[in-house]
Amino acid sequence: MATHDYNIANGTGAAVRSDLNNALAAIVSNNSSSTEPATTFAFQWWADTNTTTLKLRNAANSAWVTVGDYSAANLGLLSSSTANSTYLALAGGTVTGALEIGTAGSLVFEGATADDFETTLAVVDPTADRTITLPNATGTVSLLGLAQTFTAAQRGSISAISVASGDTSKTLDFATANNFALTLANTASCTLANPSNLTAGQSGSIFVVQDATGGRLLTYGSQWDFAGGSAPTLSTAASAVDRIDYVVRTTSSIHAVFTANYS
Repeated sequence: MATHDYNIANGTGAAVRSDLNNALAAIVSNNSSSTEPATTFAFQWWADTNTTTLKLRNAANSAWVTVGDYSAANLGLLSSSTANSTYLALAGGTVTGALEIGTAGSLVFEGATADDFETTLAVVDPTADRTITLPNATGTVSLLGLAQTFTAAQRGSISAISVASGDTSKTLDFATANNFALTLANTASCTLANPSNLTAGQSGSIFVVQDATGGRLLTYGSQWDFAGGSAPTLSTAASAVDRIDYVVRTTSSIHAVFTANYS
Protein backbone atom coordinates (compact mmCIF):
# COMPACT_ATOMS: atom_id res chain seq x y z
CA MET A 1 0.00 0.00 0.00
CA ALA A 2 1.40 3.40 -0.93
CA THR A 3 0.55 6.95 -1.87
CA HIS A 4 2.74 9.56 -3.50
CA ASP A 5 2.67 13.21 -4.39
CA TYR A 6 3.94 12.32 -7.89
CA ASN A 7 6.61 14.98 -7.65
CA ILE A 8 10.13 13.55 -8.08
CA ALA A 9 12.48 15.64 -5.98
CA ASN A 10 16.05 16.42 -6.95
CA GLY A 11 18.58 14.14 -5.34
CA THR A 12 21.21 11.53 -5.84
CA GLY A 13 20.68 8.73 -8.27
CA ALA A 14 19.66 6.33 -5.50
CA ALA A 15 17.27 8.86 -3.97
CA VAL A 16 15.64 9.64 -7.30
CA ARG A 17 15.33 5.94 -8.06
CA SER A 18 13.69 5.33 -4.65
CA ASP A 19 11.30 8.24 -5.22
CA LEU A 20 10.37 6.85 -8.67
CA ASN A 21 9.78 3.38 -7.24
CA ASN A 22 7.53 4.86 -4.54
CA ALA A 23 5.54 6.72 -7.19
CA LEU A 24 5.19 3.59 -9.29
CA ALA A 25 4.16 1.59 -6.19
CA ALA A 26 1.40 4.12 -5.53
CA ILE A 27 0.21 3.83 -9.14
CA VAL A 28 0.10 0.01 -9.23
CA SER A 29 -1.69 -0.13 -5.87
CA ASN A 30 -4.21 2.59 -6.83
CA ASN A 31 -2.96 4.79 -4.00
CA SER A 32 -4.26 2.28 -1.46
CA SER A 33 -4.30 3.63 2.08
CA SER A 34 -6.66 4.25 4.97
CA THR A 35 -6.51 8.02 4.42
CA GLU A 36 -6.81 9.89 1.16
CA PRO A 37 -3.64 10.97 -0.65
CA ALA A 38 -2.29 14.29 0.53
CA THR A 39 -1.86 15.44 -3.06
CA THR A 40 -4.72 14.75 -5.46
CA PHE A 41 -5.26 14.99 -9.22
CA ALA A 42 -8.29 14.91 -11.48
CA PHE A 43 -9.29 11.29 -12.31
CA GLN A 44 -6.87 9.86 -9.72
CA TRP A 45 -7.68 6.41 -8.29
CA TRP A 46 -7.72 5.75 -4.55
CA ALA A 47 -8.40 2.39 -2.88
CA ASP A 48 -9.73 3.40 0.54
CA THR A 49 -8.63 0.53 2.80
CA ASN A 50 -10.62 1.96 5.69
CA THR A 51 -13.96 1.36 3.93
CA THR A 52 -12.82 -1.15 1.21
CA THR A 53 -14.13 1.19 -1.49
CA LEU A 54 -12.53 2.12 -4.80
CA LYS A 55 -12.80 5.83 -5.47
CA LEU A 56 -12.06 8.11 -8.42
CA ARG A 57 -11.28 11.81 -8.19
CA ASN A 58 -13.76 13.94 -10.13
CA ALA A 59 -12.83 16.14 -13.10
CA ALA A 60 -12.70 19.27 -10.97
CA ASN A 61 -10.39 17.57 -8.46
CA SER A 62 -12.79 18.66 -5.74
CA ALA A 63 -14.26 15.38 -4.47
CA TRP A 64 -14.04 11.60 -4.59
CA VAL A 65 -16.60 9.55 -6.53
CA THR A 66 -17.18 6.06 -5.08
CA VAL A 67 -16.99 3.39 -7.77
CA GLY A 68 -17.75 0.33 -5.65
CA ASP A 69 -16.66 -2.07 -2.93
CA TYR A 70 -13.40 -3.68 -4.02
CA SER A 71 -13.88 -6.53 -1.54
CA ALA A 72 -17.09 -7.68 -3.28
CA ALA A 73 -17.61 -9.44 -6.60
CA ASN A 74 -18.20 -6.98 -9.46
CA LEU A 75 -17.37 -4.20 -6.98
CA GLY A 76 -20.73 -4.90 -5.37
CA LEU A 77 -22.59 -3.78 -8.50
CA LEU A 78 -25.49 -5.59 -10.13
CA SER A 79 -24.56 -7.68 -13.15
CA SER A 80 -26.31 -6.79 -16.39
CA SER A 81 -26.83 -8.49 -19.72
CA THR A 82 -27.86 -5.31 -21.53
CA ALA A 83 -25.61 -2.58 -20.13
CA ASN A 84 -22.46 -1.65 -22.04
CA SER A 85 -20.31 -3.22 -19.31
CA THR A 86 -20.93 -6.18 -17.03
CA TYR A 87 -22.52 -3.85 -14.49
CA LEU A 88 -26.00 -2.42 -14.27
CA ALA A 89 -25.89 1.13 -15.59
CA LEU A 90 -27.45 3.94 -13.60
CA ALA A 91 -29.75 4.58 -16.54
CA GLY A 92 -31.15 1.05 -16.26
CA GLY A 93 -30.66 -2.44 -17.58
CA THR A 94 -31.72 -6.04 -17.08
CA VAL A 95 -31.00 -7.87 -13.84
CA THR A 96 -30.12 -11.44 -14.76
CA GLY A 97 -30.51 -12.95 -11.29
CA ALA A 98 -32.71 -12.59 -8.23
CA LEU A 99 -32.73 -9.07 -6.78
CA GLU A 100 -32.82 -9.30 -3.00
CA ILE A 101 -33.52 -6.22 -0.90
CA GLY A 102 -31.74 -6.68 2.43
CA THR A 103 -33.22 -6.29 5.91
CA ALA A 104 -32.35 -2.59 6.02
CA GLY A 105 -33.34 -1.82 2.43
CA SER A 106 -36.49 -0.84 0.59
CA LEU A 107 -37.63 0.27 -2.85
CA VAL A 108 -38.16 4.03 -2.97
CA PHE A 109 -39.77 5.77 -5.95
CA GLU A 110 -39.13 9.49 -6.40
CA GLY A 111 -41.86 10.05 -8.98
CA ALA A 112 -41.90 12.73 -11.66
CA THR A 113 -40.95 15.54 -9.27
CA ALA A 114 -37.61 15.59 -7.47
CA ASP A 115 -38.70 16.73 -4.01
CA ASP A 116 -38.97 15.50 -0.41
CA PHE A 117 -41.91 13.20 -1.16
CA GLU A 118 -41.40 9.61 -2.25
CA THR A 119 -43.34 6.34 -2.32
CA THR A 120 -41.69 3.49 -0.45
CA LEU A 121 -42.52 -0.13 -1.22
CA ALA A 122 -42.21 -2.06 2.04
CA VAL A 123 -43.13 -5.54 3.29
CA VAL A 124 -44.05 -7.04 6.63
CA ASP A 125 -41.25 -9.31 7.85
CA PRO A 126 -42.19 -12.70 6.30
CA THR A 127 -42.28 -15.84 8.43
CA ALA A 128 -42.11 -18.11 5.36
CA ASP A 129 -41.39 -17.84 1.65
CA ARG A 130 -44.12 -15.77 -0.01
CA THR A 131 -44.97 -15.12 -3.66
CA ILE A 132 -46.96 -12.18 -5.03
CA THR A 133 -48.01 -12.62 -8.66
CA LEU A 134 -48.73 -9.56 -10.78
CA PRO A 135 -51.50 -10.08 -13.34
CA ASN A 136 -50.96 -9.89 -17.08
CA ALA A 137 -52.89 -6.65 -17.31
CA THR A 138 -52.64 -2.87 -17.18
CA GLY A 139 -54.36 -1.07 -14.34
CA THR A 140 -54.13 0.66 -10.98
CA VAL A 141 -53.38 -1.08 -7.70
CA SER A 142 -56.23 -0.84 -5.16
CA LEU A 143 -55.47 0.03 -1.54
CA LEU A 144 -57.30 -1.11 1.58
CA GLY A 145 -57.67 2.38 3.04
CA LEU A 146 -58.72 4.10 -0.18
CA ALA A 147 -62.20 4.36 -1.68
CA GLN A 148 -62.27 2.34 -4.89
CA THR A 149 -64.30 2.37 -8.08
CA PHE A 150 -63.89 -0.96 -9.83
CA THR A 151 -64.40 -0.98 -13.58
CA ALA A 152 -64.57 -4.77 -13.89
CA ALA A 153 -66.49 -7.49 -12.04
CA GLN A 154 -65.22 -8.53 -8.60
CA ARG A 155 -65.97 -12.13 -7.61
CA GLY A 156 -65.64 -14.28 -4.53
CA SER A 157 -65.23 -18.02 -4.90
CA ILE A 158 -67.77 -20.40 -3.38
CA SER A 159 -66.17 -22.78 -0.90
CA ALA A 160 -67.76 -26.25 -1.06
CA ILE A 161 -68.45 -27.79 2.36
CA SER A 162 -69.92 -31.27 2.78
CA VAL A 163 -71.51 -32.79 5.83
CA ALA A 164 -70.06 -36.28 5.97
CA SER A 165 -71.42 -39.32 7.75
CA GLY A 166 -71.29 -38.80 11.49
CA ASP A 167 -70.87 -35.02 11.29
CA THR A 168 -73.17 -33.42 13.81
CA SER A 169 -71.61 -29.95 13.58
CA LYS A 170 -69.91 -27.82 10.94
CA THR A 171 -67.72 -24.81 11.71
CA LEU A 172 -67.13 -22.53 8.75
CA ASP A 173 -63.80 -20.71 8.63
CA PHE A 174 -64.61 -17.16 7.58
CA ALA A 175 -60.93 -16.50 6.84
CA THR A 176 -61.07 -18.84 3.81
CA ALA A 177 -64.03 -17.41 1.86
CA ASN A 178 -67.09 -15.18 1.91
CA ASN A 179 -69.41 -17.58 0.11
CA PHE A 180 -70.04 -21.21 0.95
CA ALA A 181 -72.06 -24.13 -0.47
CA LEU A 182 -73.05 -26.39 2.42
CA THR A 183 -74.33 -29.77 1.21
CA LEU A 184 -76.31 -31.70 3.84
CA ALA A 185 -75.84 -35.44 3.52
CA ASN A 186 -75.43 -38.68 5.45
CA THR A 187 -76.88 -37.37 8.69
CA ALA A 188 -80.38 -36.43 9.82
CA SER A 189 -79.42 -33.22 11.63
CA CYS A 190 -76.38 -30.96 11.75
CA THR A 191 -75.53 -27.77 13.62
CA LEU A 192 -74.12 -24.80 11.74
CA ALA A 193 -71.77 -23.84 14.54
CA ASN A 194 -70.37 -20.40 15.31
CA PRO A 195 -67.81 -19.70 12.56
CA SER A 196 -64.13 -19.18 13.27
CA ASN A 197 -62.24 -15.99 12.38
CA LEU A 198 -65.17 -13.61 12.59
CA THR A 199 -64.32 -10.07 11.52
CA ALA A 200 -66.87 -7.27 11.65
CA GLY A 201 -67.90 -6.12 8.18
CA GLN A 202 -67.52 -9.43 6.35
CA SER A 203 -70.53 -10.41 4.29
CA GLY A 204 -71.51 -13.21 1.96
CA SER A 205 -73.91 -16.04 1.27
CA ILE A 206 -74.28 -19.66 2.32
CA PHE A 207 -76.10 -21.97 -0.10
CA VAL A 208 -77.68 -24.79 1.88
CA VAL A 209 -78.21 -27.83 -0.37
CA GLN A 210 -80.11 -31.03 0.42
CA ASP A 211 -78.61 -34.22 -0.95
CA ALA A 212 -80.54 -36.54 -3.25
CA THR A 213 -82.33 -38.03 -0.24
CA GLY A 214 -83.42 -34.78 1.42
CA GLY A 215 -84.99 -34.42 4.84
CA ARG A 216 -81.78 -33.13 6.46
CA LEU A 217 -82.18 -30.56 9.24
CA LEU A 218 -79.97 -27.69 10.35
CA THR A 219 -79.68 -25.94 13.68
CA TYR A 220 -77.53 -22.90 14.45
CA GLY A 221 -74.90 -21.71 16.86
CA SER A 222 -75.57 -18.86 19.29
CA GLN A 223 -73.87 -16.20 17.12
CA TRP A 224 -76.32 -16.61 14.23
CA ASP A 225 -78.96 -13.86 14.56
CA PHE A 226 -81.79 -14.22 12.04
CA ALA A 227 -84.26 -11.55 10.93
CA GLY A 228 -87.40 -11.79 13.04
CA GLY A 229 -85.52 -13.40 15.91
CA SER A 230 -86.27 -17.00 14.96
CA ALA A 231 -84.12 -19.62 13.25
CA PRO A 232 -85.47 -20.61 9.83
CA THR A 233 -86.87 -23.93 8.74
CA LEU A 234 -85.07 -25.55 5.83
CA SER A 235 -86.62 -26.81 2.65
CA THR A 236 -86.30 -30.57 2.99
CA ALA A 237 -87.13 -31.87 -0.49
CA ALA A 238 -84.42 -33.84 -2.25
CA SER A 239 -81.81 -31.50 -3.79
CA ALA A 240 -83.59 -28.41 -2.44
CA VAL A 241 -81.54 -25.21 -2.23
CA ASP A 242 -81.96 -22.47 0.39
CA ARG A 243 -79.74 -19.43 0.94
CA ILE A 244 -78.51 -17.59 4.01
CA ASP A 245 -77.18 -14.07 3.37
CA TYR A 246 -75.12 -12.70 6.24
CA VAL A 247 -73.20 -9.68 7.53
CA VAL A 248 -70.84 -10.00 10.49
CA ARG A 249 -71.87 -7.23 12.89
CA THR A 250 -69.38 -8.02 15.66
CA THR A 251 -67.05 -10.87 16.53
CA SER A 252 -69.96 -12.50 18.34
CA SER A 253 -72.97 -11.57 16.19
CA ILE A 254 -73.85 -12.48 12.60
CA HIS A 255 -76.92 -10.87 11.09
CA ALA A 256 -78.51 -13.36 8.70
CA VAL A 257 -81.44 -13.41 6.29
CA PHE A 258 -82.90 -16.73 5.11
CA THR A 259 -84.49 -17.31 1.71
CA ALA A 260 -86.10 -20.69 1.07
CA ASN A 261 -86.67 -23.09 -1.77
CA TYR A 262 -84.89 -21.81 -4.85
CA SER A 263 -86.01 -23.54 -8.03
